[in-house]
Amino acid sequence: MTDNTIPKLPPSNLGIALTVTKIVSYIIMLRCFDVAVVGGGAAGLVAAISAARKGDSTLICERLSRLGKKLLVTGGGRCNLTNENLAPECFTATDKSPVESVFGRIGNEDIQHFFRGLGLEVYSEGGRVFPVTNQASSVLHVLDMEIRRLGIAVELGFETSIVEPSAFGFRIEAGSARMVEAHSVILAAGGRAYPALGSDGSGLRLARKLGHHIIPPVPSAVPLLVHDKMCHVLQGQKMLTRATAMIDGKPAGTAEGDVLFTQYGLSGTAVLDVSESLSIALHRDKAKHVAIVLDLVPFMTQEALAAEFGRRIKAGWVDGELGAGILPYKFAALIPEILPKGHPDQTKKAQALAAALKARRFTVHGTRGWNEAEFTSGGVDAGEVDPRTLESRLRKGVFFAGEILDIQGKRGGFNLAWAWASGLVAGLSATDPTSRYSV
Repeated sequence: MTDNTIPKLPPSNLGIALTVTKIVSYIIMLRCFDVAVVGGGAAGLVAAISAARKGDSTLICERLSRLGKKLLVTGGGRCNLTNENLAPECFTATDKSPVESVFGRIGNEDIQHFFRGLGLEVYSEGGRVFPVTNQASSVLHVLDMEIRRLGIAVELGFETSIVEPSAFGFRIEAGSARMVEAHSVILAAGGRAYPALGSDGSGLRLARKLGHHIIPPVPSAVPLLVHDKMCHVLQGQKMLTRATAMIDGKPAGTAEGDVLFTQYGLSGTAVLDVSESLSIALHRDKAKHVAIVLDLVPFMTQEALAAEFGRRIKAGWVDGELGAGILPYKFAALIPEILPKGHPDQTKKAQALAAALKARRFTVHGTRGWNEAEFTSGGVDAGEVDPRTLESRLRKGVFFAGEILDIQGKRGGFNLAWAWASGLVAGLSATDPTSRYSV
């Protein structure tokens, strides 16, 4: 019987044997591609498809056990694909020139055309565009089919720890000692929102090692921490409001929508929509005076509200019932505390109550964490990429797509639109920055 055991070597030869083994293993394992995409989320999937369609051998390196996991939760599971108004003013960034350039080439209609070409039918709802199935899984399914059709290689469980120049272009290595090489690399690993779904900030660390400046990431579209009796009394209550972010006494954005009172503070669409500036002020700028002001009766002017309260007071309504039919029932316990103390006349009492409800100020102490943030504000300095190609100005052959860049859109499909459009541009540009921009 053949002896397959490895012979023991003298100590002096052990180091040489290990080195030879490592070199042999490297040669066996190493694969080379035209383009390697780090990150298998929305931007990464489209970047890979875009590169492969022009004939580049393409690989997706994804740290999770499946592609597009985060995509499945977007739009409440419906996947808000894009928005019909992809105007630059709907985005914030260190440099908006990439936004203007990318959407100047690939806009809302092009994004819809791309997905229809994959077999996905879509419809518009108030400017927001969804798949007709109202299922994010349908979006991921057609992307998966195209990846298989194009023969794009996929490495799952590939936690990229190294991206560095090599003789071929770049060496991409995972902590598990798996490695590949590629002529060009597209970093599309996202920001830090929803780390359990793939975006843990690892792409930002790779970009920093390549010499890029990282704008400190903070949670965006995130619930706010507020210590206020009103939140405790109204816990679980949702109502229509107008929210205004206030930083050091100055307004920093307004939105209308729902507010949800919680045990920790405030959530809801209106709160999420103004949270970015508040989060930056708290976490990045260390501002001392951060607040959110809620108009709890946005459907009435202050004058009309005061007049109605005056009528009710004159008619003998008890204090706790003054908000009946205007405010949720839970407010009955709060109104007596909102009213001015002492014995003001009926007019002053009505005016004071209306003023308090039209501009209720809540001091913001912080935000909920990354697992509850929809987006990341911050990332690779957008001024460090070529706006036409999304190629790094600092390292040729490195491209960026999606949330990894310090480019953030409003809620409503803007961020996914940026992921699709930037992925298409990066994939088209990789290996050939002069490629025509078409979908």
